[in-house]
Amino acid sequence: MKPSATVSTALAVHKATGCTLFPANPLNKIPLISNPFGQAAGSEDAIEALFKRFENAVPGIPCGPSNGITVIDIDRKNGVDGLNSLRGLGINIPETVVVSTPTGGFHLYFDTGAEIYPNSVSKLGPGIDVRGDGGYVIAPGSVTPNGQYVWQKDLCGADWRPAPLPAILGRLIRQAHKPRPSPAYRGPVSLVRSRLNAPIYEGNRNDEFASRIGYLLRQVTQDEAWRIARHLNDTVTYPPLQERELRSIYDSICKRAARK
Repeated sequence: MKPSATVSTALAVHKATGCTLFPANPLNKIPLISNPFGQAAGSEDAIEALFKRFENAVPGIPCGPSNGITVIDIDRKNGVDGLNSLRGLGINIPETVVVSTPTGGFHLYFDTGAEIYPNSVSKLGPGIDVRGDGGYVIAPGSVTPNGQYVWQKDLCGADWRPAPLPAILGRLIRQAHKPRPSPAYRGPVSLVRSRLNAPIYEGNRNDEFASRIGYLLRQVTQDEAWRIARHLNDTVTYPPLQERELRSIYDSICKRAARK
């Protein structure tokens, strides 16, 4: 039997890149399996068995050491031009694997091997997101309602050779993501606390942050709650919210708590 378009796309990506893959929803990019990083498939047989369960899924590529890559996601939408922001950093970006995204942006793939780089949203500049350890991108060849993810160079028959991440860019990524100390939580265990560090996926990010911020405001100071919310956005949210959107949720919950 001929493989479905979903399976064929995933197999083509794996053949070109060697990357492990998981199925994602084309409508909202949310993973369709509960543990997309631990259960990502890394062989043709495993990919076919996994993806044939999800008709019309698109392949997601885990970033970080599991595939040895970090992706710089350049957004160009809503009046923000990440490409101009990237140029403003004054970094000589080497020739590397580039994928155009449906909204006019780009994914720049870099070889980072076993190095761990954190995820971030607009910390390097407006419209520049980092997909590092625990992050993911939608694979080229994927078709969504917004359009298609397209290789800028034909990889068919060519080697998968992302350039090494420029050292200065790596330093900027680390500097922009300063670790914050973990707070000592107080109070009884609640359902919200039990899932405080659980992954947050697109489609329920606003509701989850409203719930978790409300819990935090009952346990710690407002400043500490904001620091923790930003940390959760950077580390367990796929994809992370823009900081201004997260701040809007935070301010709304603070006002609601003040009225009680």
